[in-house]
Amino acid sequence: MFNSHFFISTVLSIILLLIYSNIKNHNSLYNLLKITLIVNFSTFYLSLFYLDIFDYKLHLPIHLCYLTELGILISLILKIKNFYPLLALNSLGGGITGFTNSNLIKDSYFIEHAHLHLSHFNLLFFFMIIYKEKLFISKYNFIKSIILNGLLFFIAFIFNYFFNSNYWFTRHRPPGINLTNLLPEWPYYLLGLIIIGLGSYYLTFRLLYKNKA
Repeated sequence: MFNSHFFISTVLSIILLLIYSNIKNHNSLYNLLKITLIVNFSTFYLSLFYLDIFDYKLHLPIHLCYLTELGILISLILKIKNFYPLLALNSLGGGITGFTNSNLIKDSYFIEHAHLHLSHFNLLFFFMIIYKEKLFISKYNFIKSIILNGLLFFIAFIFNYFFNSNYWFTRHRPPGINLTNLLPEWPYYLLGLIIIGLGSYYLTFRLLYKNKA
């Protein structure tokens, strides 16, 4: 399963590079991203309800990457950029993580695998666009984004407590082949993920901080 996951991720990465190299107009890129976002969300949830397999403990967009993807779609539809720094900081590390790790098992539905890949494709696609636009992230935005993510983490933790779910993997390791298999048991793997996430945040911040005029 991991080999197929990595193969699909590689193909999607090549597609991203081709888009980056050949489409120069930012509006065209945003319009294409909006289409892939709408297609991903609509096909995923319509398929879940049609197959009668929707589970609020698994399929709500509460995981950080899916929440970020939803935030990107809302921002594009409403044409607001207030949350671009937060979305950008989540997108690069989140997209790479999703392309190199999987929290799904062999018996997961095809639509779940497709959704995972297309969602992280969209995150990297968004980051690619704002990188081309030379988005600048200030130190204030960097700190504010960490605080906002901390708040989202707390909300996910509370949700998991009351509904016995595992969003943000606060209760147990995610299934599938992923980085947590190399980390110690709970809660240490969670601490490890937080440290890795903060490191990814900082590297993304430094990359975009260079755009300061």
